[in-house]
Amino acid sequence: MQFCAADQTYLTKNTFCASKMDVQVAVTKNEPMKSFRKAVLIVIATESMKNSSPKLFSDDDLMDILNTILEPVTFDVYGHTEATSSIYRIWRNFVYNIRDSDHKSLVFKEPAQLVAMHLQGPNIEQAVKLKMSVYRPQIEAGTRKAPVALSIQKGKLYISCVWKEGQAVLQLEEATIGDTLDKSQLGRFLFYKIENEKQTRFESAECPGWFICTSTQSEQAVAMTKQPGGPQVIVDYSLSSSE
Repeated sequence: MQFCAADQTYLTKNTFCASKMDVQVAVTKNEPMKSFRKAVLIVIATESMKNSSPKLFSDDDLMDILNTILEPVTFDVYGHTEATSSIYRIWRNFVYNIRDSDHKSLVFKEPAQLVAMHLQGPNIEQAVKLKMSVYRPQIEAGTRKAPVALSIQKGKLYISCVWKEGQAVLQLEEATIGDTLDKSQLGRFLFYKIENEKQTRFESAECPGWFICTSTQSEQAVAMTKQPGGPQVIVDYSLSSSE
């Protein structure tokens, strides 16, 4: 490495300690020695990286350079959480006829219960029509899930999912939900509609991993399950427009 003043000829290498790099640095008059030292170290660090064997440049390598060039640097690491809006705004309402994959329809039973049963002939009129309110964002980020609220047509009975004694429980509740749904307060009414070819599933937003299900036996209550592949439950539904 060779050093020289701006108004002098270059000094010989013998003036300084031997170095494997041949770097020439000119010093201008009135240049602070501290700045000069930093500049020299930057050049040395750059040349060292060029001549080193190829490898990934890590954070530790950068810190070594910074601590050499500058005064020792300390960093404070702060954890942070990105807050996302819990407000869902209505996009559109649909009305569907709904059947499970065993062709059972949903029927309302007093006082407030849905059961799944096979209906034929005039009994088909007992089947409920499902009103589905689809909210924006229409698809949850990174998923194929559409946020929806489900209610029985011509009424204010909404399907909800709540925790009871460590289990997700499906129930019908009277409610008035406007054009917005605040998940932080009304999350029990929010479900994720998941489409798979011609079948649809409904996962609870309040109880992730739990799905609306019917029994393989007729005239059993509609419920929630966390075992969608179980032998006694059905979680797949077909929807046909009723409008």
